Order: sequence, then structure tokens, then C-alpha cells
Amino acid sequence: MSAPGDGVLQTRARRVAAAKAVAGMGVLAFWTVLLALATVAEVALLDAILLSILLVAVPTMALAQAPLVAGATIERMPAYWSSIATLWLIGSACWFVGTRTQGPSALGLVALPPGALAAWTAALTAAALAVIGGFRWLADRTGGVDSDLLRQLLPRTRDEKIVFGILSVAAGTGEELAYRGYVIPVLAPVLGVIGAAVVSTAVFAVMHVYQGTMGILRTGVMGAFLAGGFLASGSLWPPILAHTLIDVLAGIVLGERLLTEPTEPVE
Repeated sequence: MSAPGDGVLQTRARRVAAAKAVAGMGVLAFWTVLLALATVAEVALLDAILLSILLVAVPTMALAQAPLVAGATIERMPAYWSSIATLWLIGSACWFVGTRTQGPSALGLVALPPGALAAWTAALTAAALAVIGGFRWLADRTGGVDSDLLRQLLPRTRDEKIVFGILSVAAGTGEELAYRGYVIPVLAPVLGVIGAAVVSTAVFAVMHVYQGTMGILRTGVMGAFLAGGFLASGSLWPPILAHTLIDVLAGIVLGERLLTEPTEPVE
């Protein structure tokens, strides 16, 4: 007869093995994409490296981490600050690499008239909230559920809400600089504008694997709207502002009212 703890150890071992397998495939994919971009597509080496990091290394880390944190209890404040640091690092890298030849306009940081900026920001925010509401409606009718991890990450205390606000700004700035402002223009000569937008949106969705299958799909649809807004408006500012507002509203203001019921009680 096995001890009660044996099942836990076996589950942990399987999760670690899954994470290692994902990491191994990610390393192979990273070098394959890097070599293809630098040699076949003739992308500048610095851009090829950064694209490979954004399109392969970052989502691979998210996928490898997913089985390790499944069922775990998350400490929100350390998770917030580590995410803030990562997002600012990604955004800063895209800023320094992306603006080295043509300045901020290369990342779509082009000013819009105040009225147009407000209209695009409001439209993208409303569209994203409609997507969240639509997925909640769909989940209620199909039995879909949000991940318990996503529910755990919602801020509870005043201090957590303040830091979550900082995290919202970091996500709105860092992710939009990376996956809309940098990836789409640099990848467009290789795949075309639509192809670049599709790839960047797919990777953006996979990065949110911690939200579960429904969260990946929801984030993918929202990312498509943000990419469309970027391309249609000609400026990255509306997606940056809308992304920040979406995170603030969904995380702090509306919170659990937008989520489905958990599969089991969560502390």
C-alpha cells in the first residue's frame, strides 16, 4: 500500500517532467526561429534575437511554469512585483531596440488628436469588456470555468489594489510595446501585416496560459481587437491606454463579478 503522500509526489514529478519537456522544446524552437529570422528572412541580428525571445522564449516560460503552479497557493504581492519587473524589462528592451533607427514612431508611438485618442481608447476598452462579458455568458451556458489561479491573483486589500494598479500600467505599456508596437512592424516584412498581427496575437494569448483554456481564448480575442486598433488608428497610444484601463477595471473595479464560479473553494 502506498503512503498518502506518494500520490502528491508522483503528481509533482509529472508536473516537473512536463515543465522540463516544454522547456526543452522551447530551446530547440528558439534557435530554429532565431536562425530562420537571421538567415532566411535576413532580419537584423538584434531584431532576430529580440523577436525570438518575445515569440518563443517568453511564451515557453509561461507554458513551462503553468504545470508547476497548478493547484498552488499564490502570494499576490511577490507575484505582482515580479510581473511588474518582467514587463518593464520586456518593454524597455523593445523600446531601446525598436527606436534605435527611426525613433518612437517606429513603435507606433505617434500622437493623435485628443478626440481621436479618446474615441479609439473608449472603443477598444468597450470592445474588450464586451469580450470578457461574452466569454462569461458563454461559460455560464457551457460549464466553462476560469482557473483558480486567476481568481487567486485578484487583489483584495488596499495595498494590493495599489500595486495591481502599477501592474496594470506595466502590462498596458510593456505588452503593447512588445507585441503590438515592436513585433508587428518588425515581423510585417517577413509575414505581411496580417500575418504578423496573427502571430503576435497568438503568442500574446499563450502568454496568459495561467488563466486556463478559456482565458487563453479570451485574451486572444482581446489581443486581436488591440492589434486591429493599433493598425487602424496608426498609433500605439489607444491600445496602451485601453489595455491599462481593461486591467484596472477587470482586476480592481469589477473583479470576481467577471469570473465564473471556481471548480473548488479557493482561499
